[in-house]
Amino acid sequence: MWTIEKPDISALEAFDTCVAGITTPDLRQRLQNIRVDIEAGETTFNDAAEASSLYRIAPAMNVGAVTAGEMEKLYDRHMVRSGGRGRAIYDRLMIAAENDMCPFCGHRTVSTLDHSLPKAAHPAFAVTPINLIPCCKDCNHAKGTQSPATAEDQLLNAYYDDVTADRWLSAGIIEGSPPAASFFVEAPAYWGNEIATRVKKHFTDLHLAKLYASQAGRQFQNIRGALGEIYDAAGEDAVREDLERRFRSCSDFIVNSWEGAMYEAAAASDWYCNGGFRGLTWRLAKGEISIATPAATYACRVSTTAVLSILRLKGLFLEPGAARYGRP
Repeated sequence: MWTIEKPDISALEAFDTCVAGITTPDLRQRLQNIRVDIEAGETTFNDAAEASSLYRIAPAMNVGAVTAGEMEKLYDRHMVRSGGRGRAIYDRLMIAAENDMCPFCGHRTVSTLDHSLPKAAHPAFAVTPINLIPCCKDCNHAKGTQSPATAEDQLLNAYYDDVTADRWLSAGIIEGSPPAASFFVEAPAYWGNEIATRVKKHFTDLHLAKLYASQAGRQFQNIRGALGEIYDAAGEDAVREDLERRFRSCSDFIVNSWEGAMYEAAAASDWYCNGGFRGLTWRLAKGEISIATPAATYACRVSTTAVLSILRLKGLFLEPGAARYGRP
């Protein structure tokens, strides 16, 4: 969902570099015979990508007299493999992402190249640089190897699809102990149905809501102490102002960062700003369970067995040697 400058390495440059490592005469000759197909394929790919219509490129079993399997091996053995003739090109493509961050999730580190159109179904683009996008292994795995069948099936392409200027990532606060955040796509009203559907599919297929929620949970814990000091000194409004500053700082750098969405949602939550960031404290004494929040303490009589059963259902536990409950 983040953009990368399109590589300036031509398909023929990458192809010829890899083919130079082939020692089998017959295979080498067959590969040299399809140079024109590789060059023409690059133009076809670029035109389709610029029109957001890569799904219109039909799958193929071969390129001329070269099979899809042979093109896959050309990529695996002569571009990916350490010491391969095309490894230097592979490395150049790998470092194209800003701050070494995966453009698909914007969070994890780049660790592989993804074929925008899978090489098994589109062998003509197996070593074509504009078809190779640096990303993390998790996104690469989640994306899979299926070719898009419709315009809406296409995940975002970091070289061609730019949705970084528009705000589309939003979050909401989940009240609880500890507090949590949920993330979702809220497409601008002026977006067309196709791009809105593609962004939502990208977000869903790559499991970004789960990734961002996990990271937000840790960040809530990181800022709890600092917010507590602000709250104790100046109250709810000061906490909200601090969160709003954090939101603006994140958004100035990346409009759709999960951190920015989290801080904005937290600032908009009266519950969170009024001490919800501290979560709930559970205590058991003499058969009475008390639930303390920053605003009030609630108590009721209940059996120990019932308390333990309720807490287990809520994913809570009793700390050994203490009358206090918390999450593992």
